[in-house]
Amino acid sequence: MFSNAVVQQAWTRSGGRCECANRSHQHPGRCNKVLIWERRTGENKPGAWVAESKSGKFLPNAGDCEIACWQCSSIGR
Repeated sequence: MFSNAVVQQAWTRSGGRCECANRSHQHPGRCNKVLIWERRTGENKPGAWVAESKSGKFLPNAGDCEIACWQCSSIGR
C-alpha cells in the first residue's frame, strides 16, 4: 500500500484522470477518464479510482504509483 504522500504526488501528476494506457482495454492511448478524489477505492461509481503499483511491489515513490479508474483497475476488471 502506498503512503498518502505518494498517492497525492501521483494524483497531481495524473491531473485527476486515469493514467491507464493498457492496449487491451477499450480506449485508445491513455484512458483519461475524469476521477473524483473522494471516490478513491470506491466501488463501481462514476469517478471511482484506485492507486495501483506498476511493479507490483508498492515501491515508496510516485513513479511506481499509477492512478487508475475503477474500470481499468485490477479490482474492477
